[in-house]
Amino acid sequence: RKNAQTWIKAEFSGSEGSDNSTFVSGDGGFNFAGASNGALPGEEDSIEANASRFDASVGFRDVWSKAVDGQLTLYRQDVEAGYSAPGVITAKETEQLGAAVTVPLTPATAITAKLDRSEQVQGLELEAAELDVAHQLNQQWKVSAGARKESREDKSLLVPLTQVEGERTDVVLRGDYDSGGRWAAYGFAQGTAASDGNQEDNGRVGVGGNWRVTDRLRANGELSSGDMGEGARLGTEYLVSDRSNVYLNYALENERSDNGMRARRGDMSTGFKSHFSDTTSVYLEERYSHGDVPTGLTHATGIDIAPNDRWNYGASLDFGTLRDKQTGAELERRAAGFKVGYAFDQVTFASVLEYRVDETEAADLSSTERKTWLTKNSLKYQFTPDWRLIGKLNYSDSQSSQGEFYDGRFVESVLGYGYRPVSHDRLNLLAKYTYFYNLPSANQVTINNSAAEFIQKSHILSVDSIYDLTPRWSLGGKYAYRLGQISQDRADPEFFDSRAHLYIVRSDWHVLRSWDLTVEARLLDLPDAGDQKEGALAALFYHVNDHVKLGLGYNWSSFSDDLTDLSFDHQGAFINLVGKI
Repeated sequence: RKNAQTWIKAEFSGSEGSDNSTFVSGDGGFNFAGASNGALPGEEDSIEANASRFDASVGFRDVWSKAVDGQLTLYRQDVEAGYSAPGVITAKETEQLGAAVTVPLTPATAITAKLDRSEQVQGLELEAAELDVAHQLNQQWKVSAGARKESREDKSLLVPLTQVEGERTDVVLRGDYDSGGRWAAYGFAQGTAASDGNQEDNGRVGVGGNWRVTDRLRANGELSSGDMGEGARLGTEYLVSDRSNVYLNYALENERSDNGMRARRGDMSTGFKSHFSDTTSVYLEERYSHGDVPTGLTHATGIDIAPNDRWNYGASLDFGTLRDKQTGAELERRAAGFKVGYAFDQVTFASVLEYRVDETEAADLSSTERKTWLTKNSLKYQFTPDWRLIGKLNYSDSQSSQGEFYDGRFVESVLGYGYRPVSHDRLNLLAKYTYFYNLPSANQVTINNSAAEFIQKSHILSVDSIYDLTPRWSLGGKYAYRLGQISQDRADPEFFDSRAHLYIVRSDWHVLRSWDLTVEARLLDLPDAGDQKEGALAALFYHVNDHVKLGLGYNWSSFSDDLTDLSFDHQGAFINLVGKI
């Protein structure tokens, strides 16, 4: 790096093997699509691939002192077929390259040219070329004009019916005004000069500006409307006032002419929350996803009301459309929610209810609709300083237009009783009953990406306790019993018993001022399977402060201490973060 205009960067990476554990869901976990790097059966461990990226920037005056004050930027990225890394699963060899150059023609006029290209072998090919000219009329006014041509062609053997292909040329005209004081504004208009294939016209008009609210705050925004829907941008750099704040930054330019390869681009999320009074606040948030995931914008708005110190209420709306970058298929979402909370003396209660409708388009132009009801509830009641009651109810019911076979349902109900005597606070005890029912949707997968094929209904009783023997040593244990039934057949469920006994003995040692060591011995008895599994766990914790501790440990047992978890893949290292109030 020579300076901000002249530098070079290179990245190299290689992978071996296949990452078959990557699945993506766009509807909250009801359906999953696998992402594969193209490895054939039997080749998963032998496939090797490399990836590289080069970025460079050159300031003309860094090469020749008498040159114009221009700048050239270049990039190239090559990813071989079979490359696999976190967030990048490549089944087809992909090449991406581009360049941009800015040159001042006169002290008041500058020209910018951009070129981008992305090519997949037997896949999607994208090209975009752009030319912009800007002229400063005076200290306040600036005008600019530009043209952008893009093309999309899918050379896959099987092209999705939702795919967008063809060429399109857009032109844009923009005017900027700088007041020289606290504000500036601009307006633009763009239209499609030519298009073919099934490319949509991209006419758009919009206005925007920025305002220096205080010496420490600058806010900016933009609103636009056109053939492809609404667009918005909202940003800030600081707290607006004591009553309102705009958080993070967000930008959406819905196929604007200067977007380069990503036709619909945005990142992060943004919004504002304004306290209209001591009891009422309103928020508005925009959330945008882009890249190698479904692309699009969702809008969220809501109101929170706390009329007094005991009660609080809230309502929210979400709506938006996500588009798959590779196939062009869309997912349209509409959701509404309501929440209520109460807290006074010994009682704390919270409840949330949500209704959601997702309409998902497939690559063959067919579509499915899923309607989902969700509720989450919690209760705490302090009988005496020593005894407290806790409760929880989580419920979800999802119905698919494809039929009952694709429906999903989830119930988790918990009732617990805690005991911690104030006069003898060395003892902590929690007795808990859990009812658990899970009917996974037909295309749902588990956390390890295997099919969630079990229908489970279980009653679980557990007792968990720990006692401080000395200021440094604590001894505890847990017993849990599951009276459960599971079925592997969705169409005609036949349940069979799945009972389990869990025994855990635990010891905690406060080694030093900020360090704790935890050791557990575990036994899982499965009488219906005629099997027993033993194991151990050890973890070292560091107290970051009085409320947070971070632990690193290893679990030698294959099972979980959560008896609703029917998998046996928990052996291995883990990181644990514990917080307390």
